[in-house]
Amino acid sequence: MKNYIYLPIVCERGQYTTLTTSTLLNLFNQKHPYMRTFICSFLVIAMFVSSTSCNNTSGKKPGASEYSENSAESASHIIEYTNLIVDMSNKHNSYLEDVVNNTTKLEEALKHPNDHYRFITINKPFSAPDFHQFNQKVKIDEPVKELSSPDKKFFKDSITKYQGLFATMQATNNRMHEYITAEDYKDDKGSKGYAIIDTLRGQIAQLYSLKSAIVKKVEVVADASEQIILKDSPLKEYIIAMKKDMGNIRSFIDLLGSEEKYAGIEAKAKAQYDSLEKAQAEHAQINIDNAKKANEDHSFNTFYDDFHKLLLNARKRMRDAGEKGHFESYDLESLDSDYDSLVRDYNNFNS
Repeated sequence: MKNYIYLPIVCERGQYTTLTTSTLLNLFNQKHPYMRTFICSFLVIAMFVSSTSCNNTSGKKPGASEYSENSAESASHIIEYTNLIVDMSNKHNSYLEDVVNNTTKLEEALKHPNDHYRFITINKPFSAPDFHQFNQKVKIDEPVKELSSPDKKFFKDSITKYQGLFATMQATNNRMHEYITAEDYKDDKGSKGYAIIDTLRGQIAQLYSLKSAIVKKVEVVADASEQIILKDSPLKEYIIAMKKDMGNIRSFIDLLGSEEKYAGIEAKAKAQYDSLEKAQAEHAQINIDNAKKANEDHSFNTFYDDFHKLLLNARKRMRDAGEKGHFESYDLESLDSDYDSLVRDYNNFNS
């Protein structure tokens, strides 16, 4: 079974959010510094495939019924393909976030053209190339045959468009850094710089709008396939527990960043924290005999150790927010980083 069965991995950070270009640009144009930081650290981050999917056995999602009669092997092939999409999303996360942050830095630097330090701190982000194993049969731009014809067309068209948009955005980002390196802002009083910023933000808005649609489709397809694989899987209990916990943690972190004043959400945040603490204690005690047989006991234990660390971090930052009256951007970023660790733990469990 371990030789060919694949289980869905998930994207790091953030639930998927449908953002139109105009909506995202309006958010970018918010003048309040809290809102600007909130956008960079939460909304403009890759999407997370719904954490409750494998726990939904009472009904099928729209579009999922056509896969319900697949064999476990066919379902595994579909998930192997959708995992490539999630991998791509995860690899692009930090790059896109850095580009967004750099547009804000450049925007501020252009207001102070004689302050050289503001410009030299705008570092060009690194984007790791996509490497494929020499014997890898499944490719992201070639949807597997087990997908329905409409879904194959959707993924083929959408991934091609996304990759093209991403390459265009990278080229624009390169132009921005050439502009900074040549110090051309001294010649044009920042006009080209502001134009590049607007172009980059528009391209990133398009990327996230398209990525949202892709990940929603991944969720539907992977959900149906996952239910087939988990039906008789000895690892089902662990996977359901971890995915449910990740979904609740994500909602908790999102709540903490949803209001400028902590007092407005403090009671709800404490209630969610208590619920998470209870879940961590219960799920960490799940019998791991089946996980040991699959050599996944270490990954499972690591997940709940990291979950405990996240709770300790959250408790500290909630106390600080209560004293200051609000969460700082670095508080949310720290919790996002802890969440990313859980996603990696979960993906390691399924690798």
